[in-house]
Amino acid sequence: MSVPDAPSMEISLARRIEGLVERIRTGDADAFEEIIRLHERRVLTMSVQMGLSPADAQDACQEVFLRVFRYLSSFQPGKVFEAWLWRIAVNVIYDSLRKRRDRGEVAWEAVLSNEADPSTSSGSLQLHVENADLCARALRRMDVLTWQERMVFVLRDLQDISTWKVARALKISPITVRRHSASARQKLKQVLQELGGQDEKESV
Repeated sequence: MSVPDAPSMEISLARRIEGLVERIRTGDADAFEEIIRLHERRVLTMSVQMGLSPADAQDACQEVFLRVFRYLSSFQPGKVFEAWLWRIAVNVIYDSLRKRRDRGEVAWEAVLSNEADPSTSSGSLQLHVENADLCARALRRMDVLTWQERMVFVLRDLQDISTWKVARALKISPITVRRHSASARQKLKQVLQELGGQDEKESV
């Protein structure tokens, strides 16, 4: 029995989502619940990885799907639904972060809380480092990244969303996505090196 390859599975999922969208447009509430089930966990994880607390991430997630339902009539058939959804999610998370940053409430340590462990996401942070503690501490330093670097890193490198979907969601070119990803990885690798050096000094 052959195992479907990744492209075939992605095409199958895209067709499934396309069918769900059409059912939602006819008033099928179960189809909308299925859309939420397929994407809710990733939206929650994205929210925390971008800097929201678990509680704020829940609020942002609810707002994302409220907007999806509210604006679904404007979604054009033939377009990529997930790219459209990620764009909504990025806008909601950005607005939420901006409000909380203005009040000094953005908590990067939320990435490491038991309520939102990044290891439970569909993607994974590798950075060629085996020390899990160092990786965790590096994630606390995501504020060294620019906003676009952070969005690209979370979407592409942590969530394993394809480059072209990230490009569509952020309305930038695939080349720019790769550039931001490379820059983010380089900065976080530098952070890891600095943290590793500190540990060596402390152990002497």
